[in-house]
Amino acid sequence: MADTPPTPYDSLFKELMGNQENAVAELRSQLSEAAAARIDWGWLKPYPGSFVRPDLRQRHTDLMLETRLIDGNEAFLYCLVEHQSSPDPMMPYRLEEYRLRFWSAWLKRHPDAEKLPMVIPLVMHCSPEGRRWNVPQDLADLIDLDERTRVALGELVPRSRYLLDDVNRLDEPAMLALPQPPELRVLKVLLRFGPRNPDLIGLLTQDYGPDLHKSFNATGGEQRFEYVMEYILFVTAHSIGKGDLQPIYELLGPRAKEIAVTLAEKYVAEGEARGEARGEARGRAQTLLEQLRAKFRSVPADVINAVNSADITQLRTWTERVLTADTLEGVFS
Repeated sequence: MADTPPTPYDSLFKELMGNQENAVAELRSQLSEAAAARIDWGWLKPYPGSFVRPDLRQRHTDLMLETRLIDGNEAFLYCLVEHQSSPDPMMPYRLEEYRLRFWSAWLKRHPDAEKLPMVIPLVMHCSPEGRRWNVPQDLADLIDLDERTRVALGELVPRSRYLLDDVNRLDEPAMLALPQPPELRVLKVLLRFGPRNPDLIGLLTQDYGPDLHKSFNATGGEQRFEYVMEYILFVTAHSIGKGDLQPIYELLGPRAKEIAVTLAEKYVAEGEARGEARGEARGRAQTLLEQLRAKFRSVPADVINAVNSADITQLRTWTERVLTADTLEGVFS
């Protein structure tokens, strides 16, 4: 997959879920006891790459984890967080698409393979609006068939299920009571209650103060705290001032203040630069769409969305390809 600049959602999720303790706790809590017993959890580690389509990265963030089964075979656990208000009804299809992209990349590294490694998908749903997950969890449920035909076709109807952690099923007391590592609870409360929440700092330092304190003082905690602060600055859209961060400094100490102040200054400078880049990207995206319509007449909605959400580097690549490509696929391959 082409590299695109990570969002604070991406960075926070991948950094905190990339911590082995957090990943093991999350995945074990969703698997059956028998399934969890077949996995060698000591091998669990992040696997590089993202398999989400560029036009869906505003709502999906993914992390592939590599491990071993107790028989020694390689296996993967694919974690995807949905952080938009309405659940994606096509999620079974999306996950199967991402899994196929992963297998395709894996086969390029293992061209002589005769079997594929197991990939177990997990969706974590964190909607700021509190929407519950109410869409299918099996690819078979997306196939448009009447019941008699479905029964007649039997095993020919494709099936592919995923695990689901619907964080929105929990209120704050229930989230606090989760038997999980403190840092994992901090991650979930940030994803669930963070966006556009002017009371986020109070929620973190009061209700989740002990969790945040333990997370910050754990091995590697200061580094991961940088991602927590970057996410807070991003989702509150500058509505939090320096004075609002004082409870964090009082809870975590001078080192946390140093990290937070440095990030705040950097975030403001980068925000100004991003604003300029977005202006250039919007202009280039408009030009590219005009070129596509002139050359190919019809431009599908998913292509329009991909162009409008792409960064300036990707737009430059596609603009160059328009000149020589004979098909739309040739531009975006």
